[in-house]
Amino acid sequence: MNESLISIVAPLEDDTTSAVAAFVEETVGVLRELVTHYEIILVDDGASEATVKAVRALLERYDFVRFLRLSRHFGEETAIAAGLDVAIGDYVVVMLPNMDPPALIPQFFERARNDADIVYGVRLNRKSEPLWYRLGARVFYWYINSVVGAGMPADSTQYRCMSRQVVNAITQIRDPDRYLRLLTSYIGFRKEALPYAPINRTGHPPIRPKGEALNLARALVMDQTTQPLRLAAWLAVLVAFADMAFVGIRAAAGGTLAGMLGAVQFLSLAIVLAMIAEYVGGIARRMRDRPAYYVREEHTSSVLLREERTNVVGATHDVDSNARAGAVGAPAGSRERR
Repeated sequence: MNESLISIVAPLEDDTTSAVAAFVEETVGVLRELVTHYEIILVDDGASEATVKAVRALLERYDFVRFLRLSRHFGEETAIAAGLDVAIGDYVVVMLPNMDPPALIPQFFERARNDADIVYGVRLNRKSEPLWYRLGARVFYWYINSVVGAGMPADSTQYRCMSRQVVNAITQIRDPDRYLRLLTSYIGFRKEALPYAPINRTGHPPIRPKGEALNLARALVMDQTTQPLRLAAWLAVLVAFADMAFVGIRAAAGGTLAGMLGAVQFLSLAIVLAMIAEYVGGIARRMRDRPAYYVREEHTSSVLLREERTNVVGATHDVDSNARAGAVGAPAGSRERR
């Protein structure tokens, strides 16, 4: 059995009540056969009271479970960031309880140990999603990769296994909005995809609501590049030149063409102003220098690690040798860096 310490980070939202118990049970069963040391960090991101009650029962039933309650709903990405901030594992696995099968953890772990620093999940297909959602996802991935050049793997999920060096690099980035799938591309390191078929524990459609999906796509693009603003500005310039070219035609054609061009001018100006407002708003949000989240409370199961461990892994140290050394330091629930 491998002596590395694995941390599982799983955000919990409103619809995870029926899934969390089965998720933890399956995950514990897999980890017990895989490694000597592990922890499961459940992050409450606005979960219902029923979910909170279910997690409290799990704290009494299973060892190595930690429960991090945020002060309010901050969003899936922020909840994952909060989990990464407190994880102490030599390797950290991010999972969504509703859709990510724990049976694949050994594959993610072995590939991260041997072939890559980041192993990320990719959907085998999107057949269970509505047609409009699949078309929107295809357009989004084409734009953000082919036009913006963000290097975000198409159909990638939150399911991934990362080495301690990768997690340390991500947690050094203190942007108020930390999008894991973009950050794991930005920081570099060796990457490998692992295709898999997501499951559905709740029976609900495994898609984001329309408004949330559009807002996430907008944020991912605008946080990555100013290209939309430049495109809007060029649109305004082209409309202005077109207006100058058709000055004579408007005089001869009467009010119809003039009204049409006036509407186009107004629309282009509105687009430019909207783009400027979005980017200015993003700058203002970053200048506030506020914490990305607040922790309401933290709970840990009664059984901790079998030996005291730290999550300290230097940039040039071998993770497995560090784990085998059994460095004595902070127990589960604490965090140190160097």
